[in-house]
Parts: sequence; C-alpha cells; structure tokens
Amino acid sequence: MKKRRTLTMIMSTVLAITLTACGGSNGGGSASENGATNTPAANQNKENITITFQTLQTDKSAPQYQVEEEIANNYMAENPHIKIEWDRLDIEQQKVKLKTQAASGEVADITMVNPGAQLQPFADGKVLAPLNDMLDDELKGTFLEGVLDYYTFDGNVYALPYNMNIAGIFYNKELFEQAGVEPPATFEDIIASVPKFKEAGIPAMMVAGKDRWPLSFMFTNILQRVNGGPKFLDDVVAGNKQFTDPVFVEAIAKLQELIQAGGYQEGAATYDYNTTSQQFRDGIGAMYYMGTWEISTIDSSEKVAGKIGFLPFPTVGGKGNASDFVIAPGTAYALGANSKHLDESKAFLKYLLLNYPKVAFEKKAAVGLAQKVEGDMKAAGYSDLAIEAMALFNEVQGGDMNFDNVIEPATTQTHLNGLQGLLVKEADPAALAAEHQKTWEANK
Repeated sequence: MKKRRTLTMIMSTVLAITLTACGGSNGGGSASENGATNTPAANQNKENITITFQTLQTDKSAPQYQVEEEIANNYMAENPHIKIEWDRLDIEQQKVKLKTQAASGEVADITMVNPGAQLQPFADGKVLAPLNDMLDDELKGTFLEGVLDYYTFDGNVYALPYNMNIAGIFYNKELFEQAGVEPPATFEDIIASVPKFKEAGIPAMMVAGKDRWPLSFMFTNILQRVNGGPKFLDDVVAGNKQFTDPVFVEAIAKLQELIQAGGYQEGAATYDYNTTSQQFRDGIGAMYYMGTWEISTIDSSEKVAGKIGFLPFPTVGGKGNASDFVIAPGTAYALGANSKHLDESKAFLKYLLLNYPKVAFEKKAAVGLAQKVEGDMKAAGYSDLAIEAMALFNEVQGGDMNFDNVIEPATTQTHLNGLQGLLVKEADPAALAAEHQKTWEANK
C-alpha cells in the first residue's frame, strides 16, 4: 500500500494557499494559455474522436457542473475533432456502474473514483491507467502538497482529484432563531435541540439515508470524537484494534441515540443525496452534516444564501477535539486502461485540470479544491460562509478519511447496511460491531 504524507503537511499547504486565495491576484489568461496545445485549424484533418466522460455532476444549477461543462466546451471548440460525451450519474449509480464496467474491462474513457480503499481494487485490477506521465511540473505543481498520495499505489498515480474537503455541520441560522435554539457546542446539545425543532415543525437534521454513505460520513466523526482523536480505523487496519472495541460500540450507540431521538427527517432512509441537499437548500431542515463542497451550491440558492453557517462537529460525551475533522481528499478523475483513446483522454484531462482552479474561482466554487487557487475571495464576492469555511481549514489539527475510504469493500458493505438499518429499527450496538469484525476477519 502506498506511503502517505502526513495530514499536517497537507493542511499546512492548504494554509498557504488560503492566504494566497485571500490576498493574491486572479491569474488571467485564455483557455489556450492554460493547457491547450492545439488550434482548430491544426485539427481540421484529424480523425473524429468521442471521449466518454463519466461524471457525478448531474445538477445543472451546481457550479461544479458548470465548471466541467464550460471547460469541456472550450476544449471542443479548440479541438473540433474531439467530442466529449457525458455519462451523468449520481454517486451510488456511478459506483455500481464502475464496478460492472471494471469486471468486463470496459471502463469509460474518463471516470470518477474515490481515494484509498475504494480506489485500490481498481488499481490492483489494472483497469485504470497510471497517470504518472501526465504529471509534468506544470500540472503536478497545481496540486496541494501530499494530496496525490491518496491516489498512489506502488508508485503509480491512478487518479487526479478536483476537491479536498473537510466535513462539518451546516446550520440554518434563520431556523435556529425560529426554534429558539443556539448553535450546538456538544453532541448532547444536538440531542437536546430535537424536541424544540419538532415543536417548531422543523426537522433537526437532514441525512441521505438511502445512499448510506452520508450517514457513515457523520458516524466517522462521532467515532473520531468518542476515540478521543483520529486514527481508530487506521489502528484496525494495522491490527492494533478491533471493531468490537468499546469505542466503536459506543460510537454506534451514540448515532442510534440521535436517530431514536428523532434527530433526522421523517423517512430519512428513503432520501437520496441530491434530494436531501436540495431540501436543505430549500430551507427544510435546521442542520446538515456534509463536506465543504456543498458551499458553492448553498451560496447559489436564493432561499438560504446568507442564512447558513458551518460548524466543526462537536465533542461527544466530553470527548474529542473540534479541531479534528473528517477529511475528504476528494473525488478524482481516472482513465480506463483499455481506452481506445487513452492519449486523447490524457490530453483533455490535463487541459481540464489546468483550467479547473481558475474557472472554479470565477464561479464562486473554489472552496475545498485539491489544487492551488489564486485570487482575492473577498474582492471576488465570495460569501461569508465560504470565507469562514476556508479559515477552518487552517484550524485542522488531525483527521480521518471516511470509513469506506479506509476499510475494505466487504466490511464497508456490512457497515453501510448496518447503519442504514438503524434508521428503520433499533439494533444492539455490540451485535452490529461484532458483525463488522466477523466480516473484516473473513476479508482482510
């Protein structure tokens, strides 16, 4: 397994980039000056090629959707023999489709992968192309220090990320005021706020239970707090701890306590990610635990823009440090190893990533990028939410990746199904922890 650089190194780079982003100048230049090597005239006689781009961007109103589309359109205008064909899927659909395609060796020209344990089977299976030859000084220098390590196995980089986020609680200040509730300083404050929100007819917290991973996302932060700090899951991988450890059992019990208190919206197990995100942006739900990639979409909503704050996850039972975060190294672009147009896909992907930071900055979507950003965010009209969240990056002391990015797939499925089941009926936390351990021992 690849050797990772320390989180401290990554976040110190984020600090440096944040300072640049708040005080530098917005680097200009045309698209052709930022990665394009061909002109329409030079490409008139080239063979027409279609590149299949499997993306998670399905919401036309989302800045990330618009960033990809604008850069792709610019590239096709400069390279008229190239057509970008979109395969737009939600997160769970794409995960299933990628596994199916990988089994047949027919991965899309460009696809999306998550880091760590989710990426490793595709790297080991040789279904993704190593991208080392793309990473010349120009492109490699755009990435935050250390972030590519999450996508590296046996010396090969298999994917290039576009985001690097931290997770926390988005909260609707207007709904908090309406219910007479103060922003939570502890997990116990969240539990205590549920009856007040219910009385006001407001769901205390929104979660996409159908997609499962958002529930696990917050669970990982609960586990981090109950453990008194990060790296419980890393200790399991290293053989130093087991899932039956009292810390893991307690974390399950705490999540179940929130569920049993009615902390999530009615029918949470049936809500997918897109629906949940949209409803929070529509002003439904007081709190929403999610990554900082949501900020640009929240800011684009007329209903909640200017009304949303962002909090680190609080202590649980007096344990943990609010300066430790769940870190999301980000979804990344990967290329199918058997692509008939691998060279052309590499050329487009390089162009996409060389232009991504500039276009994202212009579209108010530069918070939580995996690449360096230049520009004065305040002068560019970024929201207080965006600027405050960027400041939180500077406070990160430690972190964990989400469960499914650390633990192998079979145990992850036991985990995701088990947590989703808690939304429907009460379970014995110790028994669920034991199921994790049994699956782990059978598959590690």
